[in-house]
Amino acid sequence: TQPLRFTLTSFALISVSRTKTTETGQRFGKACIQRAGGAPRYHAPVRRAVPIGVVLSALAAPFAAERFPSWVEFAFARTVYPVVAGFIAALSGIAPFALAEAVVVVMMLASLGWMAGRWRTGPIRLGRGARHAVVSAAGAYLVFLGCWGLNYRRLPFATTGGLDARPLSVGELSALAESLVNEVNALRVDRLEDPKGAFRATGGVGRVLARAPLGNRELRASYPALAGPTPRPKRALASPLLSRVGVAGIYIPFTAEPLVDAGLPQAELPFSAAHEIAHAQGFAREDEANFVGYLACARHPDGDFRYSGALVASFYVLSALAGADPSAARALESRRSDAVRRDVAAIVAWNARYEGALRDAGERVNDAYLRSQGAREGVRSYGRMVDLLAAARRAPRERVLGSPR
Repeated sequence: TQPLRFTLTSFALISVSRTKTTETGQRFGKACIQRAGGAPRYHAPVRRAVPIGVVLSALAAPFAAERFPSWVEFAFARTVYPVVAGFIAALSGIAPFALAEAVVVVMMLASLGWMAGRWRTGPIRLGRGARHAVVSAAGAYLVFLGCWGLNYRRLPFATTGGLDARPLSVGELSALAESLVNEVNALRVDRLEDPKGAFRATGGVGRVLARAPLGNRELRASYPALAGPTPRPKRALASPLLSRVGVAGIYIPFTAEPLVDAGLPQAELPFSAAHEIAHAQGFAREDEANFVGYLACARHPDGDFRYSGALVASFYVLSALAGADPSAARALESRRSDAVRRDVAAIVAWNARYEGALRDAGERVNDAYLRSQGAREGVRSYGRMVDLLAAARRAPRERVLGSPR
């Protein structure tokens, strides 16, 4: 393009000098100079093609991944993802606070500053702003998929873990519920309590979060699919907001940080921490993260984790049984020990404190997000862990839950 540009420029100068007296010559010379000094023609199509390609890639990638779950499992979830997430987790783990929350605050302030600066120089063009927003969102979504989001399209945990997750009969469901109720009653004995008689975790919130990865790391030896990192969960600075919108925890893939609502009832806190670490290990679907969280608690060396995992699992199983055989569910609920009933009452009271429009809105947002990632049942997908729990009970105990403690 340089010889062409030089030729056009020279020709333009000659045209201007020799045809000054003619209006046609002046117009032609200026046009040539403008053409010579401008950007090459191919730049504009490229500038248009890149954002279009980003948007189309963001739309096509999830559908392509859904068609090849085996590729996602072995080429991404067990290969690329552990390296990428492990590196990010090592960096973010240096900060003692939730780095993701700090980044969000900085980005919000930077966005407000940019908008204010643009407004001072003139009105913001809505059309151009909307295009930039769409392309930026598509780019962020591609980064999300590469950091973690493709794990929604990996093979089911039941397949990679060799579990028989066939649907339950009412009889099997009732037997599973009875087994869990008895297990919870036994695990509750000799646990610490607060002044009101409700469960209190050893060492409080800080010690729970510090001890949380032990069970997930123990579990990884039995399940190669759990190849992702096991970072220590952090207490969310926005815990009061999470309580109000009904979110017990959240995994931030951009910083590989599991965040937990520090205000949760302590009977649920260990399980919630293990659940968020399960997300970090590469299991994005909520039912599978619930199940991995339960297994991690069952393998944990500390009794407060084993109790918390079994208690939350019993909630899901009794809820499923109540839909199939309400009288059997009520009978098993009445067999809980007095100590367990105090813990259940504390959890019910805590949830009642935050009931309202904000929690309903939070649940709708979470439901919409889960559906957008392929979970057709939305928030109800959390309860699908019941089939996995039954599959775990069918398998040899040492294979799934480890040696009895």
